[in-house]
Formats: sequence, C-alpha cells, structure tokens
Amino acid sequence: MSAAPDEMTEYDHFAAARGYESTCELDDAMKAYEEAIALNPNFAKAWYYKALLHYKEKEFEQATTCAKKVMELKPVWEKHVKKYMPDLVI
Repeated sequence: MSAAPDEMTEYDHFAAARGYESTCELDDAMKAYEEAIALNPNFAKAWYYKALLHYKEKEFEQATTCAKKVMELKPVWEKHVKKYMPDLVI
C-alpha cells in the first residue's frame, strides 16, 4: 500500500484484507474489511469476503448478516453465496 493510513480508500483496505488473509492474519483481515465497509457501506465485494471469512471461522451468525447484505447489494451474487457458504440459512 502506498497511501498513508488516513488516505486509504476502501479499495486499499480491501487489498490489505486479502493480503492479511493470504498470510493467515485473520484478525487483521477482518479489521481491514471493516475499514473498507466503514468507508463505503455499499462495497459488496468487501461484505462478501467478510462473510466468507466469518464462515471459515465458523461464525455463522456474523456470516449470515454479511451474506444478507451482499444479496441486498448484489442479488445476482446469491448463487456464489449459496455455493461457497452452503450452511447459511438466508
């Protein structure tokens, strides 16, 4: 990331989150997804990957909340939500 922390966009935070996930720094990844969403509450991709992270961590209630937001923002992504998070009741 080349931006200073106070100049980071939602996309910078999202990229950081994906990087943290790839190195198993899951708490940092979750915080970065939350920062991305705080900057842009309609950032469906951040909601989706946050849902997946909760799902992988077996935090199904939080995953469901995020997945519902994804489907509200991008209804066409429902097939991805159901495919990759099949245990969620949505």
